[in-house]
Amino acid sequence: MTFKPVKSVAKAIQILELLIKHSSENKVLTLSDVHASTGILPATAHNLLKTLEHCGYAQRRAHGQYSEGERCYTLLRTGGIIRKLKETSTPIIEQTVNDLNESLLLVSIVNGKRVELIRKLATDDTTKAPNWKADEHIYQMRTTRVILAWFSLEQLHFFIERAGLPSTKDWPECENSLKGLTRELELIRHKGGCNDNNTHPSSFVAIAVPILSSTNEIIGSLGCYAPRSRTDMARATGIFQLMQDCANRIQTQLFS
Repeated sequence: MTFKPVKSVAKAIQILELLIKHSSENKVLTLSDVHASTGILPATAHNLLKTLEHCGYAQRRAHGQYSEGERCYTLLRTGGIIRKLKETSTPIIEQTVNDLNESLLLVSIVNGKRVELIRKLATDDTTKAPNWKADEHIYQMRTTRVILAWFSLEQLHFFIERAGLPSTKDWPECENSLKGLTRELELIRHKGGCNDNNTHPSSFVAIAVPILSSTNEIIGSLGCYAPRSRTDMARATGIFQLMQDCANRIQTQLFS
């Protein structure tokens, strides 16, 4: 007997794959996107997305706009580009931690959420990173700032919709405005990352660099909080350069 796939299930899987792709790029999925990519009629796509929403795999953002739901988010964290990024980066980051004798972390943003993928501590690291919670003060994290600096306008607006604009406490230079945020992100991109060596009164020097795809799209950020007591401007610059080399090696391995 010839097997005939269930058409509605096949269509739902097509939409789920699109949803994951758009969410990994920090973009919403619209009914028009579904129709353009799959040929599925908007009315059918609407019904299937409502079903996915009911099951926890989709979340309606606005009329006709969807992002991944919590169950879909869990799957995405353990699969696809996120898993590949983590697997590829781990040995390279371990080697860089040994070279620097500083702790490093790897971060990505998926569906507007900051996701810490790797935190590798140096063997003699007895310090602790700044004690704020990343979810509560996401704009203070230099890894977040670097990722946002390489976001497209669409991705940035999607992130702001979820997180709001940075407060004057979390990022005073932005002046709690989109114009100020855009200006600061352009500066970070121009510098190739964050290297806050002597510009902020803190016990840590915050350094972060981007990890880019083969098409120059941001997929993650590598961060370091080096104790200021042993990190002058020259050492901070050296750490920044070694972290850029580490990010380039990750990119080469990831897309070779």
